[in-house]
Amino acid sequence: MGKFYFDEDADLAHLSGKTVAVLGYGNQGRSQALNLKDSGVNVVVGNIEDEYADIAREDGWDLNTIEDAAAQADIKLMLTSDDSHPEVWNNWVSKTMRPGHVLSFAHGFNIHYNELDPGPDVDVIMVAPRMLGEGVRATYLEGRGFPSLICVHQDASGNAQEVCLAISKAIGSTRMGVLESSFEEEVLIDLFEEHQPGLYALRCMYQALVEAGCSPEAVMLDLYASGESVKFAEYGRDLGAFERMKRASQTAQFGHLVWSKKYFDE
Repeated sequence: MGKFYFDEDADLAHLSGKTVAVLGYGNQGRSQALNLKDSGVNVVVGNIEDEYADIAREDGWDLNTIEDAAAQADIKLMLTSDDSHPEVWNNWVSKTMRPGHVLSFAHGFNIHYNELDPGPDVDVIMVAPRMLGEGVRATYLEGRGFPSLICVHQDASGNAQEVCLAISKAIGSTRMGVLESSFEEEVLIDLFEEHQPGLYALRCMYQALVEAGCSPEAVMLDLYASGESVKFAEYGRDLGAFERMKRASQTAQFGHLVWSKKYFDE
């Protein structure tokens, strides 16, 4: 069983005197960079010249190239898109690595599938938020934080776990709790969830109801635009998947718990 860690288990002192490079100012990068800064961490930001570079400058960062940011840092957060990691690593980041440096990922894909090789002399860790990028910032500002899966894949320094937890705390994740995992487990769960057919299921339901004579506006209001599904998901998060059914009508309970089961095998 995995172990949870919370604020009291992490110490920001392990980031004292260190420079953290946020490489990529996109979906996760912006939120993590701002959270780290607000937690008192010395942060540098690196990004290519694109629309995210403009946002970084608007946020007040003295923007660097990815290579220059990585060269200044002891801890490098690989937060560009997953598909870009091999190129970013080979062209810019690998040449800046020194023994004792830390390479941190928010998703295990490129390490698990051996798309890049950090070598044996550096720490390789993962802090993988279970939260959309904007939510990483929003929940930090709200004071409640968000959960993450964490992992030490390679501990060259003997201090990788402490740094991993310190980063988790600095971005606000240990407020809610981080769970010890592995690169393999995180990739398996993440890809499984991301490949589920929810988007197309919504389209199928829409088409079936419209073909049955319902107006498109009424269908989309009920299934999507009302926000009822969001509230239902929140009840599931806070109360549990089955306990939340008590917030629905008995007709809805029958539909979810009895009728829909016909369509799924074990």
